[in-house]
Amino acid sequence: MKLVIETDAVAVSRTAAAVLLGTMTHDRRVNLSLTAGATPVGTYALVAPVLAANPSAYDNVHFYNFDELPLPGQDRGMTMSALDEQFYGPAGIRPQNLHELTPESEGDIRADLAGNGGLDLILMGVGSDGHFCGNMPGVTRFDADIYQFPIPTDAPWYADFASHFDTPESVPTRAVTFGAPMVNRAKRAVLIVTGAGKADALAAALTGPVTPELPASILQTHPDLLVIADQAAAAALPTR
Repeated sequence: MKLVIETDAVAVSRTAAAVLLGTMTHDRRVNLSLTAGATPVGTYALVAPVLAANPSAYDNVHFYNFDELPLPGQDRGMTMSALDEQFYGPAGIRPQNLHELTPESEGDIRADLAGNGGLDLILMGVGSDGHFCGNMPGVTRFDADIYQFPIPTDAPWYADFASHFDTPESVPTRAVTFGAPMVNRAKRAVLIVTGAGKADALAAALTGPVTPELPASILQTHPDLLVIADQAAAAALPTR
């Protein structure tokens, strides 16, 4: 594991953007899996204009969402909708370079990655509850490369999750996610973490025991893990 501590979220975004662009710049196919959410917004704001300005230079880059929450009554799930708004749209990514994980396409995605060299890089965040990708406390399986699960309404994190939706009827009821074996097969895993609210979870994930109750703890076992954190998020890590 390599740990890079930056002064603030802006610096984290710059470093992560440089890592992404460096990975994309090859004359062969490159497979990436990217996180949605608030943490990577600054990174995508730096990377998207570069791709949009020279699209032919990045035709070799393919993208896979690593989790999905199907939205009732909608064709596209929560993750792909967010990624399209935050990055795919502004970057001008061609539809044929987007490989959409859904509960129905799980087998196709598994076969597609196996037949095209696997993931070169997966960019993730970590939740204050210690989740990564869609691997949530209480439902995480460390033995499955991709798996689906019903979203438990009695989970400690459910109220916060449901608060992001306008009505109870619009809350997703199931999810699909890359599990630890799929993440660990990525040639490189990059974890970006910002803010004091993530400090305890990051410290536990990197230095505590590996347990499904803190799903991100399994990332300790990745052979090439890069953690990019700001000072606030790194505050609870042991001093070196």
